[in-house]
Amino acid sequence: GAHIRDGMRASTGAIEAVKITAAGVQIKTIDDAPPVGVCGSGIVDAIAEMYRWGVINNRGRINREAPGVRKNENGYEFILAPAAISGTGRDIVITQADVNEIQLAKGAIASGLETLMAATGTAPEEIEEVIVAGAFGTYLNLDSALAIGLLPRLPNARYVQVGNAAGVGAKMALLSLKERRRAQQIMQRTGYIELTTQEGFTSRFAMSMLFPKK
Repeated sequence: GAHIRDGMRASTGAIEAVKITAAGVQIKTIDDAPPVGVCGSGIVDAIAEMYRWGVINNRGRINREAPGVRKNENGYEFILAPAAISGTGRDIVITQADVNEIQLAKGAIASGLETLMAATGTAPEEIEEVIVAGAFGTYLNLDSALAIGLLPRLPNARYVQVGNAAGVGAKMALLSLKERRRAQQIMQRTGYIELTTQEGFTSRFAMSMLFPKK
């Protein structure tokens, strides 16, 4: 959330889930506290919902005519939570610059995955399991991630959200010689791919910044 205007870590008051309906914007905050910002899972939800409802187009441009959109000093922004209900006394918003930041981030992730699949000759339907780790991965709404093209369009059942995989792996390595040897074997089978030198990466990155067709 460092480059997002109202971005913050996943702590009390962070908007962690967003839903837009005909009646307006519905939010869920951590600890059900008044909203003070938006964390990673909430940002992905917000972008997915904004795209689904036509607040942004597939190029990430905010529709100035959409409900909840207003002009700011640098363009347009969408109101997630008005000042009347926020814990900061001001509106919590998603700006055009925020949308562009998400496009850059998701473009890097999506194009990296596509380049990895191309380099290994792997088709999407051949992927049996995708492990999504970390705190962000734990609370990520898979439907929202798929809707904006952050992750490949695979059945949700193929995604496994595992939480703090690094921490669990460290414990396994400390407590088990067998697991340490297994980790060594995995390392020996693992290769490094420099994305920027791979043919087609630049064009994949540019295309991945667009949101997928609905």
